[in-house]
Amino acid sequence: MTFLLCPLQQLLPKSDTCYLVDLKGRCCIVDELRRPGNGSTVLLKVAGILEWGVTMFHPNRILTEDGLLLEDDLLEDVTVVGLVTHEVSALNVSDSSPV
Repeated sequence: MTFLLCPLQQLLPKSDTCYLVDLKGRCCIVDELRRPGNGSTVLLKVAGILEWGVTMFHPNRILTEDGLLLEDDLLEDVTVVGLVTHEVSALNVSDSSPV
């Protein structure tokens, strides 16, 4: 269990394009240079507002965390900021979960 005491920089590769994003109660590591694949979780900028989403190809669509399906003309205002590579979760000792 000593790996849990290591700084995050020692656990993950160092990169100037990766950063930690805490948005809407979800904390993820985002890489802005990696290209998303079908079903990838991404950080989006929708009309200037950051949002989590899932990419879908053929046809091109993005499903936001709020359940909004963006396709066709609605994708014009959407920018994929980066690909979610890891999700960071807190583990509590008093938690009864098996992990």
